[in-house]
Amino acid sequence: MRKEPNYLYLVISLLIAVVLITSAPPLKPLGILGVFTGALSLMATAYIVTERRLHVLLAAVLGAAALLPFAWFSIHPGALAPRLANGIYAANLVFWLLFTFYIVLIVFRGIITARSIRSNEIYGAIYVYLLIGVLFAQAYQLLLAGYPDALYFDPGRFSAPQMIGSGLYTRGAGDLVYYSFVTLGTVGYGDVTPSSPLARSLSLIEAVIGIMYVATMIARFVSIQISGERRGAEPEHADPRPSPDSPGNHSGVKRAAGDRVEGNEDPASTGSSGCGL
Repeated sequence: MRKEPNYLYLVISLLIAVVLITSAPPLKPLGILGVFTGALSLMATAYIVTERRLHVLLAAVLGAAALLPFAWFSIHPGALAPRLANGIYAANLVFWLLFTFYIVLIVFRGIITARSIRSNEIYGAIYVYLLIGVLFAQAYQLLLAGYPDALYFDPGRFSAPQMIGSGLYTRGAGDLVYYSFVTLGTVGYGDVTPSSPLARSLSLIEAVIGIMYVATMIARFVSIQISGERRGAEPEHADPRPSPDSPGNHSGVKRAAGDRVEGNEDPASTGSSGCGL
């Protein structure tokens, strides 16, 4: 049996990854370090949370499929032809999306089935919330790989899309992580806006999930807490049958004793009394 996962450390590691990714330009040392930190955090989550080897193996395969192409692009940005690089880039984003979605399912299932609420479960719910933001950031990045103009970024506030070799690539992960969390929290600064129907639909879904997730988890935690307090306040169920030695049962004991005395009367004495009459 593995020890219970400490979600606080996972939250801290994922927050560090998000800060590094959003504060560094694409394919720069800090940004690359942030991506690797996030990937290692997700892999550690799969190993710590689940005890099934199949789940850990599947998470390791998805993580490797997502991380290795990114490492190749980081070291050799212009080594591949543009068309081949675009295909590998899109496939890499799909693996990132599947990897993160799988981790979200594992952690969310453990949190939603909890029978008691402690600080660790609260940290786990926060971790899932952060993972949802990362998941939608990857979805936006995959969308821009096929439709580069699906999101409009204010040129005065954001740099131009990243260039790798001779191919034009989509926005860096930092810009999309920023937009994803702004949408998830329904902040809406206006510096990034969806400019295609698919991008608007995706942004709407994320905003609704962000609101409903917080409301649902609060209701779930309050319900579990109230149920636990009620179970602790209920007295132990006593045996409804009265004890023979209880005061309320003396009459029944006397009646039973009288029945036994009447049943054990001597027949001879009964007959002699009849003859005398």
